[in-house]
Amino acid sequence: YPFLKGFGIPRPVAGIYDMYGPCNFSDRFWTTKLPHLKVPVGLTESFMNKVFEEHPVPITGGVSLEGQSTGPPDFNDPRQAYALTRLANGTILDAIFPSKDWDMVDPVRNISSCFPPTFIAHGIEDSKVPIGLSRELFRRLKDHGVHCDMREIPVEDHTFAAKMQVGSQ
Repeated sequence: YPFLKGFGIPRPVAGIYDMYGPCNFSDRFWTTKLPHLKVPVGLTESFMNKVFEEHPVPITGGVSLEGQSTGPPDFNDPRQAYALTRLANGTILDAIFPSKDWDMVDPVRNISSCFPPTFIAHGIEDSKVPIGLSRELFRRLKDHGVHCDMREIPVEDHTFAAKMQVGSQ
């Protein structure tokens, strides 16, 4: 699995559990502005770039680059301001992987018949990673004969797993 080598995986992967995972980075969604993500006017690059001065890098709270958050956005926090502004402006991929060599990291571009078994879970109402991207990944996995399955979770948005309860879908 060539693309997994970039993540420091020391042995073959037994399987992948993909929860609303970003993929298919050539899709125009990744460079489209998302008007439903409200970003305050007046955030400066110098303020948002304070995220690069954090040491150690926080591992709890805030928001991740794919939009996972632990509560309402706090734009007084450079980390949240940086991530949500990049996502809203369609520049998130440049922030995550500026080299633009998507062949290295995009699962869709690395599928072969020896790809690990994959299970995809994606909320039907995902507002940050469109479900169509996971549907395309699932289709391509099946086309290559990869053992795979996908569940589309009704009424769920992005990062629904953070709110899951025992017995939920």
